[in-house]
Amino acid sequence: MKISNKKRFLILIFVVSFFSGVLGLRLLLTAMGVPSFDVVLTALFGEGNPWALVFSITLILLIVFGLSKAIERYNVQQVK
Repeated sequence: MKISNKKRFLILIFVVSFFSGVLGLRLLLTAMGVPSFDVVLTALFGEGNPWALVFSITLILLIVFGLSKAIERYNVQQVK
Protein backbone atom coordinates (compact mmCIF):
# COMPACT_ATOMS: atom_id res chain seq x y z
CA MET A 1 0.00 0.00 0.00
CA LYS A 2 1.52 3.27 -1.12
CA ILE A 3 0.91 6.44 0.85
CA SER A 4 0.39 9.53 -1.26
CA ASN A 5 2.73 12.49 -0.88
CA LYS A 6 -0.08 14.63 0.57
CA LYS A 7 -0.84 12.09 3.31
CA ARG A 8 2.85 11.65 4.04
CA PHE A 9 3.20 15.44 4.36
CA LEU A 10 0.19 15.67 6.68
CA ILE A 11 1.56 12.87 8.88
CA LEU A 12 4.91 14.66 9.05
CA ILE A 13 3.21 17.91 10.06
CA PHE A 14 1.26 16.06 12.78
CA VAL A 15 4.38 14.39 14.20
CA VAL A 16 6.41 17.61 14.20
CA SER A 17 3.54 19.57 15.76
CA PHE A 18 2.99 16.92 18.42
CA PHE A 19 6.62 16.83 19.49
CA SER A 20 6.97 20.59 19.41
CA GLY A 21 3.92 20.89 21.63
CA VAL A 22 5.03 18.20 24.04
CA LEU A 23 8.67 19.18 24.29
CA GLY A 24 9.18 22.70 23.01
CA LEU A 25 6.12 24.39 24.46
CA ARG A 26 6.60 22.71 27.82
CA LEU A 27 10.21 23.87 28.06
CA LEU A 28 9.34 27.37 26.89
CA LEU A 29 6.53 27.79 29.42
CA THR A 30 8.69 26.40 32.23
CA ALA A 31 11.48 28.81 31.33
CA MET A 32 8.98 31.70 31.41
CA GLY A 33 7.80 30.66 34.87
CA VAL A 34 4.27 29.59 33.90
CA PRO A 35 3.05 26.95 36.39
CA SER A 36 2.05 23.48 35.21
CA PHE A 37 -1.58 22.34 35.11
CA ASP A 38 -1.34 20.30 38.32
CA VAL A 39 0.00 23.33 40.20
CA VAL A 40 -2.90 25.44 38.91
CA LEU A 41 -5.46 22.78 39.89
CA THR A 42 -3.99 22.51 43.37
CA ALA A 43 -4.03 26.29 43.76
CA LEU A 44 -7.65 26.55 42.55
CA PHE A 45 -9.22 23.57 44.30
CA GLY A 46 -6.81 22.48 47.04
CA GLU A 47 -5.13 19.13 47.55
CA GLY A 48 -7.29 16.05 46.86
CA ASN A 49 -10.45 17.95 45.92
CA PRO A 50 -12.78 15.90 43.65
CA TRP A 51 -13.86 19.07 41.79
CA ALA A 52 -10.40 19.23 40.24
CA LEU A 53 -11.13 15.91 38.52
CA VAL A 54 -14.52 17.17 37.32
CA PHE A 55 -12.87 20.34 35.98
CA SER A 56 -10.18 18.33 34.16
CA ILE A 57 -12.69 15.95 32.59
CA THR A 58 -14.84 18.89 31.48
CA LEU A 59 -11.85 20.53 29.79
CA ILE A 60 -10.92 17.29 28.05
CA LEU A 61 -14.48 16.76 26.83
CA LEU A 62 -14.65 20.34 25.50
CA ILE A 63 -11.43 19.83 23.57
CA VAL A 64 -12.60 16.50 22.12
CA PHE A 65 -15.98 18.01 21.18
CA GLY A 66 -14.32 20.98 19.50
CA LEU A 67 -11.94 18.76 17.56
CA SER A 68 -14.75 16.46 16.43
CA LYS A 69 -16.75 19.47 15.18
CA ALA A 70 -13.72 20.80 13.31
CA ILE A 71 -13.05 17.41 11.69
CA GLU A 72 -16.72 17.05 10.77
CA ARG A 73 -16.73 20.52 9.17
CA TYR A 74 -13.57 19.67 7.26
CA ASN A 75 -15.07 16.42 5.98
CA VAL A 76 -18.25 18.19 4.85
CA GLN A 77 -16.16 20.72 2.91
CA GLN A 78 -14.22 17.90 1.24
CA VAL A 79 -17.43 16.24 -0.02
CA LYS A 80 -18.65 19.40 -1.79
